[in-house]
Amino acid sequence: MYAFESSGSRKPLHAMVIGAFVAAMALFTVSNQEGMPMPFLLQAGAIGCLTAAVYLLVRYSLKLYRYAIEPNNIIDADGVEQYDLVITEIVGKRMTVVSRVGLRTIDHDGVAVIRRADGDSAKGEAKEAVSLLCKDKRVFKYENTPVSPASCYIPIPEENSVVVIPADERMVEILKRR
Repeated sequence: MYAFESSGSRKPLHAMVIGAFVAAMALFTVSNQEGMPMPFLLQAGAIGCLTAAVYLLVRYSLKLYRYAIEPNNIIDADGVEQYDLVITEIVGKRMTVVSRVGLRTIDHDGVAVIRRADGDSAKGEAKEAVSLLCKDKRVFKYENTPVSPASCYIPIPEENSVVVIPADERMVEILKRR
């Protein structure tokens, strides 16, 4: 019915990965200088930077997600075909369905798009809204950027959980009206 992929510019993410690798190399180089006191501290910092770089690379950079509204071959008592939100993780050539949520189980009134604006007060409001939506619930975040400008929060009351995907206008419209 409708699908989109998480794509677009991820320059800040790539800059963080490259920056972490460069910082690790610089710290290792400086720690090898003759007469450097306590080089193990610099080496520990370098290992921390390498760990952060590998984490960002594996968790965010190498992954793509596909978000689709698909029929699930179930027809309800009224004869209406039911649909699922299917989230597929794509890493290289491997595609794995990581989440399948029936649209009938979603709290359509609770679907919310939260934007993280540039101002400090707006960031505080966004953080407060997220904490209210996710309080005492399991959160499943399927985004491939550590800091996205806007996210769609989809509450699933039956599972006491919230699914987080990137905000796509058409997808949000479908989720709210189904």
